[in-house]
Amino acid sequence: MTDTLIKSQELVAASAVADYLQQHPDFFQHYPELLPLLRLPHQQRGTVSLVERQLELQREKIHLLQEDITRLMSVARQNEHIFLALNALHIAVHQAKNLTDVQQALQAFADAMPQVKYCRLLGLEQPGADLSPYQLLLSRRLQQQPVYLGRLNKEEQHDIFPAKVHSVALLRIDQQDTPLAILAFGSELDDHFQPEMDVLFLRHLVTLLALVLPAYVNA
Repeated sequence: MTDTLIKSQELVAASAVADYLQQHPDFFQHYPELLPLLRLPHQQRGTVSLVERQLELQREKIHLLQEDITRLMSVARQNEHIFLALNALHIAVHQAKNLTDVQQALQAFADAMPQVKYCRLLGLEQPGADLSPYQLLLSRRLQQQPVYLGRLNKEEQHDIFPAKVHSVALLRIDQQDTPLAILAFGSELDDHFQPEMDVLFLRHLVTLLALVLPAYVNA
């Protein structure tokens, strides 16, 4: 009973100290001589002083910030690369004289993208638009959204990409709310195209092709 009472009193005292320090964050400025006396448990180094622990936490924060900066710079470079390639595609598409020129411009855009090995414009292989061979893709992958990123099963990928393609980007191009074509990009990397990726540039490409392709289909 005595041990329980002592533990209870210690918890109350610790809580009071914690509350006091929260209300007086400048306490150790008035009593700096106490800082070296405070000891904290450390998994690798046993017990360390509060000052050492604070310095370690600061170093960890700096390291995380440096990683964030490096990641953001990498994303910025990738976005710049995509923007320049998309700008070149805009020019090439508007200068195109026929559907073959458009397909060549799309292939050049794909070639400019890292790890993208394949590009196909589905549904326009013959004169006129015919997406009947690709109804499986439309119903399973592109029914709700005009962009799909991820993997296809063997049945879906058959006659579109070789088996070594492990992730794809599918873009449904519509004409007056009716599917006109599917632009497909393929990568041999499993995780190059992932569902959680941003699709801003791809949606822009969908809008561009929806404006351009009908002229060649209906000609």
